Amino acid sequence: MICPLCEKSAVGASDPNWIADGELARVFLGDNQGCAGWCVLVLKRHVLHLDDLAIEEQAALFAEVARAARAIRAVFPTSGAGGGRPRINYECLGNQVGHIHWHVIPRHADDPDPRNAVWGWPAEKLKGAMDGPARAELIARLRKALDAT
Repeated sequence: MICPLCEKSAVGASDPNWIADGELARVFLGDNQGCAGWCVLVLKRHVLHLDDLAIEEQAALFAEVARAARAIRAVFPTSGAGGGRPRINYECLGNQVGHIHWHVIPRHADDPDPRNAVWGWPAEKLKGAMDGPARAELIARLRKALDAT
């Protein structure tokens, strides 16, 4: 069986949701946009578990995750609770796809359930209602913010 995240990583910049490449991971705008700006960082090579990476690689990968979060917060400077930048949820999962990847999820002031993880939301809420042109514009803004970090 072919890993879907290996396939996504192999496509790279040809993927319409690609934002940027780091040294270890590629940044994509997530399919789910129930939290606008939700990004997914996909490790460029197939590794199942975070602890399979050397400590130095783990640190470098998390630096890329933090850089993506910084870019998201720059793109949404007033969307968080109280009019500030949004909080970010960082999730390195693997129970559905066995390939190291990080979900970097901004939690905006209009979040319907800010104290709980998004995974309990109904599928249509997770997906969001962002159309193609809005996605392309957000990708461009995130790319510019990443370039500035």
